[in-house]
Amino acid sequence: MNQNKLTFQSENLVVDWISFKFQYLEYSTKTKIANYLFKIGFNSYQESGKLARPIKESILVSPENNLEALFVTRGPYWEGTILQFSGSNGNHFYSLVQKKLIQWKLFSLATLGRFDIYYSRKNQSKDKISGKEFLENCQRNLKQINRNVSLEKNRKGWILKIGSRRSNNYSRIYETKNSLKFEYEIKGKITQNYHLLLVENRLEEFEQKLSSDFLLYFGKLLPLNYSYLDWLVIKLRPIRKQTTLQYGLNSDYIQSDIVADSRNFVALIQFLNYVRKLDFETKYIDQIPYRVVVFRLQDFLEVQNKSNNQYQLVKVKNFLKELQTGILLTSFSDTYFQSLVAVPLVKLIKFQKFWVARVWVAQELFYYSYPFYLPDVFQQKLKKDEFEVQVQVFKIFSSENIEKVFLIQEFFQNYTSRLSNQQKTKMKEHFIQSIKLFQQYDLIENNYKIISNGFFLDTDVLTISNISEGFVIYEKLSLNY
Repeated sequence: MNQNKLTFQSENLVVDWISFKFQYLEYSTKTKIANYLFKIGFNSYQESGKLARPIKESILVSPENNLEALFVTRGPYWEGTILQFSGSNGNHFYSLVQKKLIQWKLFSLATLGRFDIYYSRKNQSKDKISGKEFLENCQRNLKQINRNVSLEKNRKGWILKIGSRRSNNYSRIYETKNSLKFEYEIKGKITQNYHLLLVENRLEEFEQKLSSDFLLYFGKLLPLNYSYLDWLVIKLRPIRKQTTLQYGLNSDYIQSDIVADSRNFVALIQFLNYVRKLDFETKYIDQIPYRVVVFRLQDFLEVQNKSNNQYQLVKVKNFLKELQTGILLTSFSDTYFQSLVAVPLVKLIKFQKFWVARVWVAQELFYYSYPFYLPDVFQQKLKKDEFEVQVQVFKIFSSENIEKVFLIQEFFQNYTSRLSNQQKTKMKEHFIQSIKLFQQYDLIENNYKIISNGFFLDTDVLTISNISEGFVIYEKLSLNY
């Protein structure tokens, strides 16, 4: 899973429309294309786009073919001929493109006219509002930024239209039986960026570019704090460029309740970041590639900002042995990630006065799309209470929801030891300082909420007195492009 590689399959995007424009299409060329399409399963029809009620006429049709291609002459925005594949017809045509079964020579006089893709998000029990209410909220937000937007109802349900139908970028969000579909349509000048990639079968580049444009387009326009956009938040995190951090820690999604103790949990995060930078050799187990890394335990202790003494050496040895069992990996909520980072072999060798570790780590781990890049607050020596606060911040921020809820009262009640009021006050200060650091690195929005009697209340500032029950921050995923 290369974090830079986006495909229609990886992003669950479905092709829904493809059309080609011909400035002038001779009858003989049109016949050749229709005959070719007939052989690969498409019936061909034609209609004039200038008529008030276009009449659909058969060109070459057989009941054995269940796909359809339509030649539209003199459309409303085009004086030439458009060859279009709508819905499942476009999807099937693109599947033939992927298999390199399209004879592009027949389309040498054509340019890509329009290309539609969509993402379908199934309704879930966690959705607190209806699909209609979500679309209404999106409409209100878009009107505030002077977007051309309309909300209409048809026989299938509500549909939100964003942009002009004649613009290069046009999108729709609409209800189906049990889901919302997010559809993105490109045409006009913008298709010039895609035409050659498509007809030259450079599909990796084609899908990478179009998938990225799809995600960034909706990511810029829509309010990401709604559950209907949980899929978009997850996809945007690895894309968003967080250039303000010079030194940070990559992390995957973390379980709400981690099995490992706090020290081992942080050691695991540090280890996964540390081994990415080491030289390695590649070994195989049952054809599965592993990076074999070799390092001195003293060097890893330095990364952890720990003293090089016998006590710390024993602790890091125990950590590496525990890592091999896989127990620590249950700290992450992504089961695929857990299987990726399986460490099948750890060897510890005493070499002169140094302990050396030889560790096998799954190769695919290093191409995994880590969604979070957070400040490395663990580089400095922290007292126990401050350390536990930083772990809590790291854990809660590395969760799937864009809304990060800190239940301070509950945190104190479940703390490993009894806390004095003075300790609680100091730990609240640590929470607030951590949030300020996240604000400094542009990782969170400026709006906060405090929790009072179970209710979320807006506030401009977090203080020791107003966060006693808890507070809420919002991850920043705003995009500029």
